[in-house]
Amino acid sequence: MKLRLLALIVVFVPQFAVATVQQAEALKGRIEGAVLRAGTNEPITGIRVTLTRGSQPTGAALGGGTIISMTTSALGVPAPLATIPPTAARGAATAPQPPPSPPTPPAIPTVITDREGKFVIPDLEAGSYRLTVSGSGYVRQEYGQRVFPGQGTMLTLTAGQVMKDIVMKLTLTGNVSGRLRDMSGEPAVGVPIQLLKASYSPQGQKIFQSAGSTRTNDRGEYRLYWVTPGRYILAAGSTPGPSGGGLFAAGGPPVSPNDPNDNYVFSYFPGVTDIVAANSIDVTPGNEAAADFLVARQQSYQIRGRVVDATTNQPPVSINVSLSFSTITGGGGTFTMNTPYTPATGVFEIRDVVPGSYTLQVGSQGTVARVPLNVTNNIDGLAVVLNGTFSVAGRITIDGKLDPTGVERVRPQLRAANGVTQSPGTTAIAADGTFRFDNVAAGEYRVGIAPAQGVPDYYVKDARFDRDDALNLPLVVSDSTQRASLEIVISPNVGQIDGVVSDEKLQPMPGVQAVLIPDKYRDRTELYKATATDQAGNFTMRAIAPGDYKLFAWEALESFAYFDADLIKQVEAQGKLVHVSESSKPQVDVRVIPAAK
Repeated sequence: MKLRLLALIVVFVPQFAVATVQQAEALKGRIEGAVLRAGTNEPITGIRVTLTRGSQPTGAALGGGTIISMTTSALGVPAPLATIPPTAARGAATAPQPPPSPPTPPAIPTVITDREGKFVIPDLEAGSYRLTVSGSGYVRQEYGQRVFPGQGTMLTLTAGQVMKDIVMKLTLTGNVSGRLRDMSGEPAVGVPIQLLKASYSPQGQKIFQSAGSTRTNDRGEYRLYWVTPGRYILAAGSTPGPSGGGLFAAGGPPVSPNDPNDNYVFSYFPGVTDIVAANSIDVTPGNEAAADFLVARQQSYQIRGRVVDATTNQPPVSINVSLSFSTITGGGGTFTMNTPYTPATGVFEIRDVVPGSYTLQVGSQGTVARVPLNVTNNIDGLAVVLNGTFSVAGRITIDGKLDPTGVERVRPQLRAANGVTQSPGTTAIAADGTFRFDNVAAGEYRVGIAPAQGVPDYYVKDARFDRDDALNLPLVVSDSTQRASLEIVISPNVGQIDGVVSDEKLQPMPGVQAVLIPDKYRDRTELYKATATDQAGNFTMRAIAPGDYKLFAWEALESFAYFDADLIKQVEAQGKLVHVSESSKPQVDVRVIPAAK
């Protein structure tokens, strides 16, 4: 009897294991498709097809809603201001820790298209994915992407589903080449070149993104290749920064020990110094755009001035001097130099400054002065008056009531309204909800909050500084506000919008961008929301502050282009008015704004 039982185990266990494996294999799906050349529909071989796991869009803010406390980096990304970290200053229990993240699944192997341009990605679990294709000489593209740069559409796979006939049409890149000469007709050697595309930052500021960079060779020649088709501005020369080209000289170290490392006046094609007068360059698929122009050698200048303390009206014993600058691409930085200073007279001198716009900062023992400068020649006789920084005291409540646990979970913030990067010190939130921003320089600021990770969403319901509106208007810090208090009221009663984007035939539009814009106070970028529709044209926007908005949807829109006031004016009538009240979840459908032909 025992022998028969063992025989049954030997026979049936392997069969059960095989059946389990077969069931698991049956639940695996795959994606099949082809990659073609846009315009000709010819199959393209050797294209890399990459599939990555993702999650459905959540409607998280793409505007200035998230602020990270940091100082200016070497790349000069503008740093937000005065963040109070969550803390249990009075010994209260800390916020609950989020559960550990599940293990990261292994990466899906990249596949290559065959001679017919076809590809197959097998053994896929149910879930959402992003499909990206790339190849030499073609624009990298995501499935469903309608504009470059832009976001595509999620592919959602059910268990065992075979998704066929995915077609990707790749666009050829273009090139820009030319020659630079100096004013004497000689080749301009080692000049930094950058291709710029107009864009907007997440904070709504107009900037120019770099679409490629290089340096001229010994013949003054340059070539930028694999450029995404579009309209650009070409810039050449040295931007503000340390003498020698600053951060813009991204071409690397001198190619020869005999390189004089000359500086050239920052200019735009066709040889102008004002970006308003620059000519645009249109890069078309598979073509080469030519741009030759002249650039002038530039000299460096010096800044000379006198420092006095506002309280004593006497020069300080010692000073710290630095220059901050911004580049055309929205970056920048701060650098210090060996600055001769005479304490008896308060006279200082900064040498070898490349022309450009700067903010001069002079500090001494808790006092500071910031002076905007436009260096186009030597500056002499500059008067610098040192003033102390300020402390801004405040109190935070939830719907007007003190909630010790709740207020510990958010971070009150100040960020400069004019984009100047500063980082005032902060104190912890006390048991009664009070806090303080220290070392705040005089100027205009915006009030905001950032919830700690893993806690409910809040919005700023009201903010008063010296009883004045500090929510819809900038908060002004000056001598006259030394004793003013900042009162912040937050609320967890945020709203949510669900909807569908459809075309003129009422067909749902997958992979298009839906954007919520405040009907008033459009300078409050934290109120903007943007997300992409799923495969069924659905979208969800969460954590919305109550108020009146307009909802737009674009078939093709570049990142953050909805901050362009001129663009919004053109389509204002196509936006749909939406009122969001506390904790409401309206369903709003909107028609898509078609892409320009």
